[in-house]
Amino acid sequence: GAGAGAGAGAGAGVAASEALSESAASRDSIEPSEAEWEGVEADAFFCFTNLMAEVRDHFCSKLDHTELGIASRIEQFEALLARKDPTLAAMLRRHRVSPTFYGFRWITLLMTQEFDLPDVLRLWDSLFADPCRFDFLIYFCAAVVLSIRDDLLAHNDFAYCVKALQRFDGRVPLHALLPLAM
Repeated sequence: GAGAGAGAGAGAGVAASEALSESAASRDSIEPSEAEWEGVEADAFFCFTNLMAEVRDHFCSKLDHTELGIASRIEQFEALLARKDPTLAAMLRRHRVSPTFYGFRWITLLMTQEFDLPDVLRLWDSLFADPCRFDFLIYFCAAVVLSIRDDLLAHNDFAYCVKALQRFDGRVPLHALLPLAM
């Protein structure tokens, strides 16, 4: 602990300095080679193309109002929100705050506009790891809305609710939202 090194004097400082040097050296030794970087690029492209193959139906206007299209996903999101919090869902409906106003962007862009890049990468890691990734995304979207529930209900106003949902901007940390989506 903090007190353990206090009585050790200068020896503790030298040991700490050596540990930092070893840490830096080991970090330098795991720097990927050029060939490994090429593999990373290929893996990233593979993941991206597979993801796009899975979400392509969201971008096909002929499928918008089918079970495969974006309208269906938004309806699933709205139904989940109503099951999880009927009071909040009723207030949003009463003020005509359609999930399309914010959920369309959340779902089609996989939340990339709502969080900083490190958080987006963490969220996408969860999405890629889940075989039902787009169901997880719907649950995550519901968790985002529920995370600001009290604020939305307190204001009870169309303009405020739309603005709060369209400009979520990571108001609740990702690490607090992920468990709510599971």
